[in-house]
Amino acid sequence: MQDRSALSHSGDSVSAYVEVIGGAGIPSSIFALHDEVVIGREQQDSLDTERFLCIPEHTISRRHARIRRRGETFYLEDLHSFNGSFILGNRLRPGIWYPLRDGDEFSVSGVPLIFHSLVVPAQDSMPTVITKVVDASELTRIGEPPPDIKSAKEGDVERVVRRLHAMAQVSIALGVVRDQATLTEKIMNFIFELFPQAERAFILLRRTEGEPPVPVAARRRDGTVEDPERVVLSRTIVRQVLERKQSVLSVDTLSDRHFGAQVSILAQAIRSVMCVPLLLAGECLGLIQVDTSSDPTAFTEQDLEMLTGVCAETAVALRNFQLYTDIEKLLDGFVRASVQAIEERDPATAGHSFRVANFAEQLARSVDRADAPPLRHVSFSKDQLRELRYAALLHDFGKVGVREHVLRKEKKLHSADMRLLEQRFKYAQACLERRAYRRLADLHAERSMTMEDFLAERAKIEADLQQEVGRLEHFLAAIRRANEPAISHTAIAADLHDMVGYCYPEGEGVELPLVEEPEFLALSVAKGCLTPEERAEIESHVVDSYSFLILIPWTRDLAQVPAIAHGHHEKLDGSGYPMGLRGSQISTQTRILTICDIYDALTAGDRPYKKALPAEQALDIIAAECRAGHVDGTLFDVFVESRAWQAA
Repeated sequence: MQDRSALSHSGDSVSAYVEVIGGAGIPSSIFALHDEVVIGREQQDSLDTERFLCIPEHTISRRHARIRRRGETFYLEDLHSFNGSFILGNRLRPGIWYPLRDGDEFSVSGVPLIFHSLVVPAQDSMPTVITKVVDASELTRIGEPPPDIKSAKEGDVERVVRRLHAMAQVSIALGVVRDQATLTEKIMNFIFELFPQAERAFILLRRTEGEPPVPVAARRRDGTVEDPERVVLSRTIVRQVLERKQSVLSVDTLSDRHFGAQVSILAQAIRSVMCVPLLLAGECLGLIQVDTSSDPTAFTEQDLEMLTGVCAETAVALRNFQLYTDIEKLLDGFVRASVQAIEERDPATAGHSFRVANFAEQLARSVDRADAPPLRHVSFSKDQLRELRYAALLHDFGKVGVREHVLRKEKKLHSADMRLLEQRFKYAQACLERRAYRRLADLHAERSMTMEDFLAERAKIEADLQQEVGRLEHFLAAIRRANEPAISHTAIAADLHDMVGYCYPEGEGVELPLVEEPEFLALSVAKGCLTPEERAEIESHVVDSYSFLILIPWTRDLAQVPAIAHGHHEKLDGSGYPMGLRGSQISTQTRILTICDIYDALTAGDRPYKKALPAEQALDIIAAECRAGHVDGTLFDVFVESRAWQAA
C-alpha cells in the first residue's frame, strides 16, 4: 500500500490508482495500478508486491479479481471468485472485462474500492498509439467532439475514421495470425491502408538472436512484390534504428542534415521515411520501414505514432510465433523420443511408427488431390495433417505395457519352451531305450537264452526301438515345421494330430504325454505366432495407447489424436477391435492410418518371425482385405495409384 503523494512523480508508469475504502478492520489506502494487478486475500509468491493488492479479508478469494491495462483503458475482471466482484451494484461474470472510468466504484466481496485515473504521458517516451473502444451506450456521454475534430474538414474526419478502423483491424487480425508469412502479408496490407502517401514498405526480421535482421517482405503501393533478398535499403537509417532502438521520422530527407548526404538515401531518392523498431521487452526483433520518393512531407508525427502502434502489435505477434514454434518443436521432440524409446524394446520393428507416419501423411496429401466422387469433399488442413502424423507416430505407444517376451515372440513356441520340448524328446528316447534293454535283460534272466537266441531277441528289440525313435524324429520335425508362424490362415498339420495322446514310459507303470496341451495349442495357431491369450495382450496396446494419449492436454488443433490412434485396428464390417466400430463410425484419418499400418507390417525388413513381402504381394493381401469389407477400398486405390510408400 502507498499514500496518494507517492503517485505524483514524472513519467507515465503509473497512470491510475485504486482507493480502498477502509472499515471493519480494513485500513483505508491507495494502490498504484500498473499493466496488471491482482486483487486477493493472500500475497502470491509468483507476483511482485507492486502487482498484487492484498486485502486481508477472509471473504475474499486468494485470487479474487484483477485489473488489466490495454492502451489507456483499465479493465476489471472477476477471477471466478466465490463471493463475486460488483460494479455499480451488478455482479461481474467471470472472464468478462469491464472498462473502468475515473471515479467508478466497485467492490470485491463487499469491500468497496474506487478507481481513479491519472493519465500523464511522459514527454520523452517513444511515440505510441493510444486507442479506445467506444460502444454505442457511451456515445450519449461523450458530448461535443474535441476542438481538433470539430474544426476538421469532413475529409479529415473520414480519414481519421478509416485509420481508427484500420488500427482496430490490425489488433484483431494480428491476434489470430499463426504464421510469419501471413503476418507479413497482413502487415503490408495494413500499412498501405493506414498511410495513403506510402510508396514502399519493408519488413526486416532477425532469424536468430544476435544476427542482423534481413528483409523478409518488400512491396510497392501498386502491388509489386520485390524480392526481399535484392532489396536495397538505407544502411544509415537501419543502423540508427537498430543501434539506438528508436524510431526515425525524416521529413524532406534530402535536406535533412542527418541523412541528406548519405549515398544510399540519394541513390534511392527517399524524400520522406518512417522506420520503427520491433521492440519487445527491450529486445529488437527487427524493424518496419515506410518511405516515399515523391512527397517530402508525406509523414507526420501522428503517422509515426500509428506505425509505432502497428510495430508494437507485430512484435508481440512475432514473439507469440516464436513461442508457438518452440512449443511445437518441444512436442515434436517429445513424441519422437517417446516413439524411439518404445521401439527400442523390439529392435526388429524399429522404424515402423516413423514409416507409417510418412506413408499416412503422403496418402492424406494424395487424397486431397483425388478426383474419385467419394473423396471430392475430403480435404486436410495443415493442422489435420499434423494431427494425423502424431496419431500415426503414437498409434503403438501402448506396447510399453506388453511383456517383452510376448512383444518379441518370434515363433509359436518361445525359444525356451522349444528347447525344453527338444530335451523332452531326447528324454523320451532314453526312456524307450531303457525299457527295451530292460525287457531284453528280463527275458534273458527268465529263459536262460543261448547266445544265439539272445542276439536274435536283441536284434528284434533294437529294430522295434529304431522304428519308435524314427517316429519321435518325425514328430519333432513336424513340430519344427508347425512352429514357424504363418502370414495367412493355414490348416493344422495332420502330424500334430497324430502325436496327440502319444506317451512315453518314464518309469514302471508311469507314462507321460510327449506334447503337453499348452504346447499343442500354441503350435495349432492358424495365423501368426501368438496364442489367443498372447494376442489379447498384444491387442490391449490399442486401449493402453488411448489411455495414455487422453492424458495429454492436446490443443484444439490436435484434439483428435487419441481417437485416430485408437481406431487403427478397427474394420469397416465391425470385426476389428477394440470397439468393433463400423463404417462411418471410423474416421477418414483412421482409415488412412489402418492401410499404412498394414502395408508396413507386411513389407518391413525381415523379422525373426517372418520374411519381408514384396510390395506387390503386400498390396494383393490388402486388396483381399478390401474385398472382404475390412479396409476402405477407395482410399486403398489412392494409396496404390499415388504409390504413397515410395513418395514418402
